[in-house]
Amino acid sequence: MAISPSAYAVDFAKEILPIFEDKCYRCHGEEKVKGELRLDSPEAIMAGGEYGDVLVPGDPNESSLYVLTTYPKDDADYMPQKGKGLSSNEQKLLKQWISDGASFGESFVHGPEPKVKSKFEEANPVNERKYTIMGDAVETVARLHEAGLQVDTVNHDASRFEINYTYAERTAGSFDFGMLADLGDTLVKLTLARTDVTDGDLAGIVDYSNIEHLDLGRTGVGDAAIEHIDKLENLKYLNLRDTNVSDVGIQRLSKLKRLERVYLWGSQATEAGAKRLEKALGEGIVILGAELRGPARRSQRT
Repeated sequence: MAISPSAYAVDFAKEILPIFEDKCYRCHGEEKVKGELRLDSPEAIMAGGEYGDVLVPGDPNESSLYVLTTYPKDDADYMPQKGKGLSSNEQKLLKQWISDGASFGESFVHGPEPKVKSKFEEANPVNERKYTIMGDAVETVARLHEAGLQVDTVNHDASRFEINYTYAERTAGSFDFGMLADLGDTLVKLTLARTDVTDGDLAGIVDYSNIEHLDLGRTGVGDAAIEHIDKLENLKYLNLRDTNVSDVGIQRLSKLKRLERVYLWGSQATEAGAKRLEKALGEGIVILGAELRGPARRSQRT
């Protein structure tokens, strides 16, 4: 990607690092490391975390380091999750810094493909071959990229893939999960948030039984979608915020005993329905949202 620096160059040490120190280090610093992600050195930032890269120099819209700070504060993925979020000015600085190439200064120079290890990886050495996409997967990933999908490995592990449809340019109703077939059991994370996916479309995901993370936030799916979702026996994380799923649908999730977190903010689910589901799954698993008491508002996708 050709990067055209703006007239004003953001200084990492003076303007970006203080933001990280104030807003990020409590969860992603030396003392505490959530999601296997540290943000206290250039090497650690470029190493990414549990779900892969967080910074793509030159492209803020592909950098979760920036994107997640722009989500609504009640979004399950909003960052930072603790303390005060970034101000509009801080967001602009971070976006510009990334747009201009994410320079850390003369002490760190980006290579064409940075190959660095996080502190977690250094403490837990594994077979290096896992971090390289090899064989048929190379062609498969290239084809999915050409189709406009975001494809990445989970925690740099080439035996575990994630697919993101959120930013793909697609025609409503054109979801064809059959194109993911070559990934097979290696597909463990699927993001459909903010798309026009329908209940019927989701019939195609039952073939991917190893999916652990499914994000349907801010979509129009309803109770009929759960008839397909409840077949994903390995599902651990399910985001249904701002959807049309109701108490009737969510009770079907009680059979998914591996679920660790279900987000229902802004859905049609009620507090009573959420409590019934939590009784079946375990305390703290169902997140409804403190502001909801009784029938929730209908989905309003953005």
